[in-house]
Amino acid sequence: MQQIPRTPADIFVEGWGRMGTHWGLGKVMAEIQALLYLSSRPLSLEDMSERLKTSRSNVSLNVRALQDLGVVRKVIIPGDRKDYYAAEEDVARVARRLAVKKKKRELDPAMRIVGEAIAVTQAAEDGDLQPGHASTEAEKLYKLRDLLQKIAGVFETFAGDEPAEARSEEIFKSQTF
Repeated sequence: MQQIPRTPADIFVEGWGRMGTHWGLGKVMAEIQALLYLSSRPLSLEDMSERLKTSRSNVSLNVRALQDLGVVRKVIIPGDRKDYYAAEEDVARVARRLAVKKKKRELDPAMRIVGEAIAVTQAAEDGDLQPGHASTEAEKLYKLRDLLQKIAGVFETFAGDEPAEARSEEIFKSQTF
C-alpha cells in the first residue's frame, strides 16, 4: 500500500493538536485553530469537519469555545448562507489570550486558596506571636503567596497589551469577507 505524502499543513495541524492539550485546549480545538490559522480563506463547519475527519457537531462545539477565547471569529461571505470562520492571525495575541485563560483557571484559584489559608493563620495567631516570629506554617504560606504574586505579575506583563475587555470576554465581531 502506497503512503500518501503528508503536507506541511498536515504536520502542523496534527502537531498543534497534540500540543494543545498541554496549553489547556482540547486536541480538536487546537487542530481547528491551526487549520484556520493556515487557511488562506475562511472555512465552514463542513470544511473543517471533512478535513479533520470529525463530526460537524464536534467542530461546532469547539469553534464556539475558540470564539469565546477570542482566537476565532465568524466571517460573513455575502450571498452564502453558511457560517464561515477565520483565525486570529496575530499569534502573540492568541498566546496572550491563552495565558489569560490559564491564569484565570489555574493561578487565580491557587492564589485565593493561599490567601484564605493566610487569613485563617493570621486570625489564629493574632496576639500569640511576636512581630517577625511567624510559625513555620505561616512562613511557608507567605513564601508561596510571594511566589504566586510574582508569577501573576509575569502573566500580567505578558497579557498587558490585551485590552481589559478581551481578558474577560470575546471582543471580535462578525466580519464580512
